[in-house]
Amino acid sequence: MSTVQHSNPSGAVPPYRDLFSSVTIVPPNNALAYISTQWAGDRDSNVLHPDDYHGQAKVVWTNIGTILGELGAGVKDVVHRVVKFKEFDDEIGRAVVTAVMEALPGEDEYWWQSSLSFVQVAGFHKPGIVYTVELIVAVPPK
Repeated sequence: MSTVQHSNPSGAVPPYRDLFSSVTIVPPNNALAYISTQWAGDRDSNVLHPDDYHGQAKVVWTNIGTILGELGAGVKDVVHRVVKFKEFDDEIGRAVVTAVMEALPGEDEYWWQSSLSFVQVAGFHKPGIVYTVELIVAVPPK
């Protein structure tokens, strides 16, 4: 079975701090799953960890781990991430990376491989949300 392939062609700008790949190729016979915006909310749509990047990222990536498992996929099958921040600096980046590692232990080798759209936004649909993620996943054939 083929696996998702990641590369950084010479014509692309080098990935910032090696946090992603410039190109991702999906193997044949894989279905694509588009995972809508995930944010740190409870079942009643209350914001969890308001204005806390680490807390929100940990909730988001814990939930994503569950979603991927239900699809029969893993972080290695993520082909594209859209990550949105209300603000960004190195401290916020470290807080998010730490949260991802805590939420998905043992997956750090794969987390950096997919292509990435990094977006800073003015705000989200609810006050207190500071971090969201959308994904495209190559679901392996069963």
